[in-house]
Amino acid sequence: MAARLLEVNELRTHFYTSEGVVPSVNGVTFHVAEGETLAIVGESGCGKSVASLSIMRLVASPGEIVGGEVRFEGRDLLKLSKREMQKLRGNELSMIFQEPMTSLNPVFTIGNQIGEVIALHQGLSKKQTRAKSMEMLELVGIPNAERVLDNFPHQLSGGMRQRVMIAIALACNPKLLIADEPTTALDVTIQAQILDLMRNICKERKTGLILITHDLGVVAEMADRVVVMYAGQVVEEATVYELFSDPKHPYTIGLLRSIPNLHNQEEELASIPGSVPNPLNMPTGCAFHPRCPLADQTCKTKAPQLEKISEQHNVRCFHAGREVE
Repeated sequence: MAARLLEVNELRTHFYTSEGVVPSVNGVTFHVAEGETLAIVGESGCGKSVASLSIMRLVASPGEIVGGEVRFEGRDLLKLSKREMQKLRGNELSMIFQEPMTSLNPVFTIGNQIGEVIALHQGLSKKQTRAKSMEMLELVGIPNAERVLDNFPHQLSGGMRQRVMIAIALACNPKLLIADEPTTALDVTIQAQILDLMRNICKERKTGLILITHDLGVVAEMADRVVVMYAGQVVEEATVYELFSDPKHPYTIGLLRSIPNLHNQEEELASIPGSVPNPLNMPTGCAFHPRCPLADQTCKTKAPQLEKISEQHNVRCFHAGREVE
């Protein structure tokens, strides 16, 4: 078994708003091994992106990491100074952000933006930096790479911009890559190309990958293991095979049933009733109980713990594995 690259233990990130404290990430625990792809899934607002920003120490005010550990190769990232963290970020740890048009600076050329990362962490000359930048664009499948270096972000298509973001993230050969919804704004053909590209590069370089998405089709294709989040907590964690073949949490079962079935078009599309709870007014007991078909009095009063049910399968539910109507 590959060594653990990243270990997140009881991570807590709160946002201090005028209306009260919002516990966006509430005791999240997971790990990623070398060369492994871990998918984090869940509805919008479940804390996926905030968890990834917390790992990178990029949570902006009024957000604050209030507890837990984030151990990368044994070092607790939450205890490092800003300077130490800057040396790691973009070098050993990298992130592909959700929307490339807002992540790329519109007033700098593509060459400037890739070159900045390379020059900062690898100390190459101007000529070497440009050559390396061109090499990275070619690696991610961008044609006419030398010309594209002198283009501005608005001159590229969405798919090209996303490839540039991947080139920047991979420029210093990181050990861990976090991809936050890397294919959200792309059409299906480009999405398949981007996923193929990420999978091949991570495999070649033995890069650990955290893939944040709400697309279970992408999860089935890309992931080795899956973490399902709901209301800031991990509710289920398993290998991708076990999660798809034998899901245990009612929320996971609901997510899987809501995938359209091409072979049975007459059947009505399943959905999970209700909506994600307001984090300022969380329900007592299990956060999912107002939407859960299995909820009983225990669920309404007691908060379940994440429990191991097999070697690689953990579930936070009093009725794990019960048949859901």
